[in-house]
Amino acid sequence: MEKLSKTIIFLPFVFCSCTHYYYVPSVQNVPLFREKNEYRISGTIGGGDETTCVEVQAAYSITDKVGVMADFMTATGGDEADKDYGKGNYFDGALGYYKPISKNGVFEVYGGLGIANQHHEYSTNLYNNGVITPTYSGKSDLSTLKVFVQPSLGLTFNLFDIGWSTRLNRLSFITVDNNINNNLDLYNELNDPSNKIHYYFEPAITLRGGWKNVKLQFQAAYSYYMNSPQLYFGEEYHISLGIYVAIAERYRKIDSKK
Repeated sequence: MEKLSKTIIFLPFVFCSCTHYYYVPSVQNVPLFREKNEYRISGTIGGGDETTCVEVQAAYSITDKVGVMADFMTATGGDEADKDYGKGNYFDGALGYYKPISKNGVFEVYGGLGIANQHHEYSTNLYNNGVITPTYSGKSDLSTLKVFVQPSLGLTFNLFDIGWSTRLNRLSFITVDNNINNNLDLYNELNDPSNKIHYYFEPAITLRGGWKNVKLQFQAAYSYYMNSPQLYFGEEYHISLGIYVAIAERYRKIDSKK
């Protein structure tokens, strides 16, 4: 028994230095239009427990009821120097309907498509007799397609906005090039979800404050994976902070009256 214990002590064990996520929720675009020919532009930085994201969003109200919007996100996580990281880009576009409610309220619903591409490198740390040895475990490249519907309800004022939104996502993997070796767990973590359809429920709150044309924007969103059994390949929350610019004819009318 003592001999067996000594043998177990000296067996190497494996652990990974970072978590690889294959789905990262983006900032929810909540324009809160109230009239035709309004523009929205925003730039944010944010992320979750592993990734850091930079995003640029835009939206335009084509008519007094129809709006369009687009989003670009670039995300990174991990350590490139240790070859244990992931990075990728995401772009989406959406078309929607909005309706002003009373003086300051807005209801809107948008539906759209999003495409992402990602590159990952993997390094496994082998721990043996007190010594950690990094070992390169391969790489992967993949792309995903997201179909989403996003209803929102908000209040917009000259100096303050608040919006409640919920995004429902259908996520699928378009291509998966899995070249992970020397680590079966990491290999399976990518292979298991790659041939399935995934659904996410993502409630969010958006707060803006400042001036009528330029505001500071904060958003907090939670990403709930709806499939069963649970596959933990996506970040569960997304926090962001940035600058939000609104251009509208009603603001120019207010300035001209002054």
